[in-house]
Parts: sequence; C-alpha cells; structure tokens
Amino acid sequence: MPVQHAAATETIRDMAGSVRRHPALENEFYRHWMSGPLPFRQVEVFAREFYARTIDTTVMIALSVLHTDDLAARAARVKHLYTEYGNGDPDKAHLLLLERMLTGLLGRLRGGGYSVQELRAGGGRPETRAFGDARRALFTDADPRVVQGALLAQDALAHSTTIRMYEGMRNYKHLYDEEEFHASCEYFYVHICEAAKSDREELVAAAADVCRDEVDLAQVRRGFDGVLDLTAAYWAAVHRAMRTLT
Repeated sequence: MPVQHAAATETIRDMAGSVRRHPALENEFYRHWMSGPLPFRQVEVFAREFYARTIDTTVMIALSVLHTDDLAARAARVKHLYTEYGNGDPDKAHLLLLERMLTGLLGRLRGGGYSVQELRAGGGRPETRAFGDARRALFTDADPRVVQGALLAQDALAHSTTIRMYEGMRNYKHLYDEEEFHASCEYFYVHICEAAKSDREELVAAAADVCRDEVDLAQVRRGFDGVLDLTAAYWAAVHRAMRTLT
C-alpha cells in the first residue's frame, strides 16, 4: 500500500524517538554504571568490551558509504567518517581519545599503569564479537533501506548513550585533578557536541525518502530494530559479565 511522504516522515520520526524507551538505553548496565564507583575488575570488563565494540565504528560508517547509491547520503557519511578520524588530525582520532581515557582510568583504579595491549587483550568476549558480526551484516545488507534504518538507529542512540557513559565516568572524578579529568573526557565531549549538532530531521528525512509503501517502511524498521535489539543484548551481556565479579 502506498504511503504519503508526510505520513512516512511522521512514522520515521516516531521510530527515532522510540529509542528512549528501548532496552538499548533503559537497561541494567547503565543503571549499574551510573550508580557509583565500581571495583577495578568490573570497570576493566566494561572498558575491554566497550573498546572491542567501538573499534569497528569507523568500519561500519565506511561500509554504509559503500552500500548506498544516494549521493547526498554518501556525502553525509563521509563527513561523519572524517570526524571519527579527528578531522584530519590523527592524534585526535576518536579511537585514540577512547584508548587514552580508558587506560588512564584503569591505571588510576589499579594504582599503576595500564597499557593499550592490556585493553585489547582477548579482542572482546564471544557476545561482543557476535554483536559486531551481526551489526556488520545490517550495515552491509544488500537492501539500502535496511542500511538506512541501521544508520538511523545508530544516530538516534548517539547522544543519550554518550551522556549516560559520561555520567558514569564522573564517579571517578576524585581520581584526577580538575584539568586532568576534563582532558581525559575529551572522547565524551567530542561526541556530545557532535551529537548535539547533528540534525535529527535530516536523518528522519533521509530514511523517509526511501519509503514509498509499507514494505519500504518495514525494511527500514528491520535495520532500525536490528541495531537496537543487538545493542540491548550487548549491554545485557556486559552487565552479566561485570556482575559475576561482585
């Protein structure tokens, strides 16, 4: 059945807003992470799994560039990829900012240094690797509508996810002096600012533009729900792993 563009836009807008109620955001991991300072071993589990998950972020964006024929969408995704690489400054690449933050925190909690090699040890739990494989499948789906839905979900989660992560990090502010703490949190500040500057309506419009009927909407939703459900399962697995160490 054909769908009017205005109706498709409203449906997509509601879809994007639904992330606030989804277990991808409203879950036991975030409640635990923000509840107060956690033991070193629990923070280490979180740090290793979050790093193992995040290391593929730029790959997912690059794959989404390859899997769309829309020139405007490609340009927007290439711009996003450029910011992930520090806007051309390798020292400001987001993954390096994350490495510095996590190793700095773990070193302080342990009372000594903590290396990037330790952070990367194991390459993530099986659940984290399964999350990465399934997410990659969505971002390389042969159907561009599915890819568009996956991108919408990723972007819709971005701001709220980063805020929750930062609020948990504040529980360890006492381990730093004032300037050190804020310098270490550059990874979060960069993402909070970028998410705040992103135009949600542009993302909604891009998804709505590929929807001419109910089948199109269903395919966008498949990619969207797929990312949310995978993310919820990922955080549930991380939380279980952390709580086994209590």
